[in-house]
Amino acid sequence: MPYIGSQIDLRDSSDENHPGAVAIDCERVGGGSDGLLELCVRVCLVDEDENLLYHAYVQPPIPVTNYRHDITGITEDDLRDARPLKEVQEKILQILYNGEFMSKVRLDGGKARFLVGHALAHDLDCLKN
Repeated sequence: MPYIGSQIDLRDSSDENHPGAVAIDCERVGGGSDGLLELCVRVCLVDEDENLLYHAYVQPPIPVTNYRHDITGITEDDLRDARPLKEVQEKILQILYNGEFMSKVRLDGGKARFLVGHALAHDLDCLKN
């Protein structure tokens, strides 16, 4: 998604030309023999009013060797019914496109939502694996 800077006020989601923003946060645990490989295992999306739009545990592609429980709060039990990454990716896009066809997504109107978040590049990077 292109970077638009801070020129648009995303707070007023009642304007149909600016349907608002969605914040994302991903939790990562460790994989590999040293537990240093970043594995996305939890995704959460909220709207501007902090309403939960989506929450899912993600199946890690390799075994988890460090749950980082003191930071993430995630346990092995949390991942028992985790969803495949592809399914989570598709659901995130569905929420962001907000019923708009991908070929019509544009910055000057439409229904697609803006994605915001802290360390957004890291969250998006872990979701593309």
